[in-house]
Amino acid sequence: MLLGALAVTACKRPYRVGEHVLVEWEEGKLYPAHVLEVHGAARYRVHFDGYDTHWDEDVGLDRIHGRVQGPVATPPPPNKVTHAAGAPAGRAGLAEGINPFQEGDRVRVTWRGSVYPALVLKPVGRDHVLLHYEGMENAWDEEVAVDRIVSRRR
Repeated sequence: MLLGALAVTACKRPYRVGEHVLVEWEEGKLYPAHVLEVHGAARYRVHFDGYDTHWDEDVGLDRIHGRVQGPVATPPPPNKVTHAAGAPAGRAGLAEGINPFQEGDRVRVTWRGSVYPALVLKPVGRDHVLLHYEGMENAWDEEVAVDRIVSRRR
């Protein structure tokens, strides 16, 4: 077992604090996250982008499926997240959805093929946010679908 873990880590460049990665969270679905801490050669503390810090988790290399390369379409919240928020479990809860962003979240968002830093002004429904592009005039503020948001920023 240890030899297998060492073989996997020897083939990959190790992940570093702050890197954006894709992590298997539930039901085989991949979610964007960023590395908070490194615990040895094969264990990482990650924060799932768009979710509360109480969902932060220690994961092994077997659940990390590479670095984030460009925009990532995030699947609906895992059942455990929708259930914890009071939505019914199962498909009905996923269909209702929960906006994963809140006022003040700092994010990276795509606009015409490029990625820009932005600030969430407020969530709009379950799948849109009103945001302000950092460094730009308020005239550029816009409502965007959450699937245009690449990740959270610190």
